Amino acid sequence: MTDLSSEIPRPAEEADAIRVTRPREGVALATIVSEPLGVLRHAVKRALWSVLMRLEADPTIRCLVLTGMGRAFSVGSDIRDFSQDVGWLLENDYWEAGLNQTIEDARFPVIAACNGHALGGGAVLALACDIRVASTSARFGFPEVKVGAFASGSGTQRLPRLVGRGRALDLLLTGRVIDAAEALAYGLVEYVFPDGDMVEKTLDMAEGIASFPGAVTAATKRCVNVGLREGILTGLALEQDLRVKTGRGDDADEGRQAFLEKRPPRFNVNDPSEE
Repeated sequence: MTDLSSEIPRPAEEADAIRVTRPREGVALATIVSEPLGVLRHAVKRALWSVLMRLEADPTIRCLVLTGMGRAFSVGSDIRDFSQDVGWLLENDYWEAGLNQTIEDARFPVIAACNGHALGGGAVLALACDIRVASTSARFGFPEVKVGAFASGSGTQRLPRLVGRGRALDLLLTGRVIDAAEALAYGLVEYVFPDGDMVEKTLDMAEGIASFPGAVTAATKRCVNVGLREGILTGLALEQDLRVKTGRGDDADEGRQAFLEKRPPRFNVNDPSEE
């Protein structure tokens, strides 16, 4: 995962920004609780990065659900914090882009459960996750252009890879906000669930993913990401390497035996290693 720095937020600062629970076996739920509307100040980004580092080191965590509270997943950075100071601009981009890359590089899948407004940096945060789920009342947009900015922090790169160049430029250049149904049609999200059921249905999905071998889910995610970033030949070479490593593991043997014996497999799900 991306090494942002050794600067870890103070416990009180972290408690005010991100709430972490473990509602299902193998699943962590991280809720952005910063006010107002899940705003992503520097301290919040550092707090979320700190949470990711701790979960990465915990082999019992095999899937992470990231959500917000109330009416918003996150509305991104607080415009009142914006500065034209070069140091502030570089620091903001450093934490935002680094956090999003850390999510992409995490060994476990990360699911964005978008419970409400996902705007600006909050929308880009959702783009960095592996799967995006929306509530019916969720709204998505990249309105930075309206305040003289643009969707940095990897937004201009992640969005077209999901929805295509034309649709990405439409959203980025107009700053318009779309509803969950249009986001689903665009491929910006993979599922839309009713407001009251969205988090529980997302946790059901995460629990299913967490029931599979950690080494296999980690290998799958890594191969997909490397292939998209570095090209199909690099992705295929990595796939071959990891296929041999996972194929020689105990979980692969258990999967074969369970299939032949017509019983549920008993995977060693807590082992994230690729060896």
